[in-house]
Amino acid sequence: PNKRVGWDMRAGLRLLCPRRLPAVAATRRLGSRISSGRSLPRRFASSSSSAEDRGAPKAAAAPQAGTLLPPFLDECLRGVGQVIFLNSPASGALTLAALVYGDPWLGALAAAGTASATATARVAGLDAAAISAGLYGYNGCLVGCAFAVFLGLPAGSPAAAAAAVGGAALTAPLAAALKPLCGGVPQWTWAFNTIALASLAVIRPLAGAPPADPAAALSAVEWVLSPLAGVAQIFVVGDAVSGAMILGATALYSPACAVAAAYGSAVGAGTGYLLGAPAAEIATGLWGFNPSLTALAVSVFYVPSAGAAALATGGAVATAAVFGGAKGAVAASLGIPIATLPFCAVASGCHLLSHANLPGLVLAAAPHSPEKNVAAG
Repeated sequence: PNKRVGWDMRAGLRLLCPRRLPAVAATRRLGSRISSGRSLPRRFASSSSSAEDRGAPKAAAAPQAGTLLPPFLDECLRGVGQVIFLNSPASGALTLAALVYGDPWLGALAAAGTASATATARVAGLDAAAISAGLYGYNGCLVGCAFAVFLGLPAGSPAAAAAAVGGAALTAPLAAALKPLCGGVPQWTWAFNTIALASLAVIRPLAGAPPADPAAALSAVEWVLSPLAGVAQIFVVGDAVSGAMILGATALYSPACAVAAAYGSAVGAGTGYLLGAPAAEIATGLWGFNPSLTALAVSVFYVPSAGAAALATGGAVATAAVFGGAKGAVAASLGIPIATLPFCAVASGCHLLSHANLPGLVLAAAPHSPEKNVAAG
């Protein structure tokens, strides 16, 4: 069965079995009929070298070229994709289909959160080019995912839906406020972490959670599937099939990005094993999702090289180590998951290494994907 396993860092281990909906097929058809747009990855740095300055004009955004979708729908689908650096409504639609497959309620709140954050950015008159590229939607998407799992409310709960919509709306002005504070470093998912974890600290969903069984072992199949589960856990879904679908959506945008995401997740799982992590945490992808994001970020922001590959590997290992060192303390003291804080911290360090003039580490002039970065470099 499909499993919703939500970042439970001490037990990983609320397993639900939602039914599958026919909406998945419809979303897949939608994804096959819409195309990706111009290059504007999720960066949201704050200086004159920011994403808006280097990757897109600041003028009022017209509908993205190559899509027949209504502008707001296009922006929302890009917002879902931008969680994993995909500025494409097609990839966003397929990613949303993967979430619906793994957990229909989570998929619904992810869509609602993305729409809420995007609409708030529009009403507030925030940067039009960034809105058009989905950069104000991705934090809201993640808020919806987290609240679907951690609020402890049943699927279909109006209170959960209201909380997701309200929390997601707050990420848009927060992202705008964080932008000048980040210097030349992308702001990653700081806005999501701030809103989601501050909210969850009130209810402490992991307080008193029992530790995972350290004696359990992984089967060969679980080892093979754990990197896929890690990719799905980026969206708080612990389902390998959903992870494979997300990688497919990523490959539609950039095959090299899909490889980086899967590789980072596998490195995270391997690091967890070497650090003696409980098998259940590895199998459900809890050790993979933060390293996956770090490796993916390096692939998007750096020109491909041996140095960049080494940085992606080292960054993924470091991210898993930070996760392993902090998850228990955060869960025990605050009763909350660690979310994507390890990714934000380590990815920031990886980005700052660009100022060290290390051989083989060159930031892309207009970060997009390894394929386009190397062509432009």
